[in-house]
Amino acid sequence: MLRANQKLYTSYAAAAVAIYLLLGPLGLGHIPFLPDGITSSWSGSSGNTRDGGIRSTSLETDKLLNFKMSKIVNFAPGYTVVENLYWHNYSYVFVTDQPWHIPKHDWIANKHVDTRIPLQGHEEVKVYGIRLGPVSPEVKEENQVGHSISLDEAIALFGRAEELQSPMIINNDDNFVSHYYHWIGETFLGAWRTWSNYAWRTGQSLPPIKVVAFTKQYNKAEAPPGSNGANWWEDTPGANRWFTTKFFPGVTYETKPIWEERAASHEYYLIPLALIADRRGGHNGPSNAWKPWGDALRLPVSVDWLVNLRDRVLSDYNGPINLKKNSKKPHVMYLERQGSGRELVPEDHEDLVKAVEQLEQDGLADVTIKGFSSSIPFADQVAEISTVDILISVHGNGLTHTLWMNPGGSVFELQPAECTVTDYSPLAIAAGVQHYLVHETSFCVPEECPGRGCPGPRAINRDDIRVTAHVVTDQVRRIIRRMNKN
Repeated sequence: MLRANQKLYTSYAAAAVAIYLLLGPLGLGHIPFLPDGITSSWSGSSGNTRDGGIRSTSLETDKLLNFKMSKIVNFAPGYTVVENLYWHNYSYVFVTDQPWHIPKHDWIANKHVDTRIPLQGHEEVKVYGIRLGPVSPEVKEENQVGHSISLDEAIALFGRAEELQSPMIINNDDNFVSHYYHWIGETFLGAWRTWSNYAWRTGQSLPPIKVVAFTKQYNKAEAPPGSNGANWWEDTPGANRWFTTKFFPGVTYETKPIWEERAASHEYYLIPLALIADRRGGHNGPSNAWKPWGDALRLPVSVDWLVNLRDRVLSDYNGPINLKKNSKKPHVMYLERQGSGRELVPEDHEDLVKAVEQLEQDGLADVTIKGFSSSIPFADQVAEISTVDILISVHGNGLTHTLWMNPGGSVFELQPAECTVTDYSPLAIAAGVQHYLVHETSFCVPEECPGRGCPGPRAINRDDIRVTAHVVTDQVRRIIRRMNKN
């Protein structure tokens, strides 16, 4: 009987260990179901790693724990937050034992914004998968995700990588940067949304951005002779540099010459915490809707995700704009663009001015009618917009300022009757501001507007845009009545 029981127990233990081997990688590495008196011999140098897998020796474990493995910690197409990103000769290099976690490469980074330019065999994204050897000669390496590499090979190749300062935002675009809307209102906005979502969902207080890199763009002053705005990241009025510096005091800018020098060295570089922003990657995503941040702006964030950026801009403001409203009336602003080349016909502009001024004469609102030019300091522009409850303007760069309005406000964007150009309505939605697109004699809200388009040789760039003034101000009056009820 004893011999029979021992046989039974031995079989039971063997089965238990077999199940352990199957379940260990799933994090179920202990054997709670062994009969009393039977102990597992699965001990000694083996055990569970922090990820629930099986470790074979403490030496290999130490190697693995000490190697700086790449890990994507947040992501939307076009925007990738990475711990331990490697960089080599204009390739973003991910070194990981979980290569299946890396998204589609053209969602991360692309050689060119313009898809018509051939790639010429360049790998913008490289993945090295740390693996053991194949278990069978039937295994085909060409079917693997990334380039197979052993841990020792990874240590030899990447262990001496020069570490760069971080956190670093890396703009990977070779075009469409030197414009306030294209940088702050598009590529940067998506990056900041993805970064803010990372903080929101993890509850972390993230470290300040130390470096903003433009790997394929020059500073305007260092650009080669004959270059144009496609080659540098700064816009002519200076908004891109001014805003970015205000967002991240003390930030270091790294431009194309620095990265060309790094590429020429043939060395590997390590960025401990990086955020890759790639315009084409965003356009490649499923929610692009003509823009790079279609997927990023669907990520949930705290309601003040843009307000805290605005507060950084205005933290030391001492200009002429009173940031504390003394009046309980809503502030209505008509930000006019007359003389810009994209404007209302003169008689419609005059009618709109009168209709907006009538709001103040009727005691309903405080009214401002003015234009923003490069002669007005950016700090004053942001300060003014931060006090506005209802903004009215023709389609144009100034509507990027919608980002600095308070959540709960409203913006009226005036466009030709046959046009629906959805550049600025997503900014309003992102800022928690209600957007109205005005088409001469009617208006629509984003979810009800026609599809994007603007026919004709001049498209949106016209100086004969029409608007029926009361269409705007009648809705403004309705909004004010609702505000007064609340």
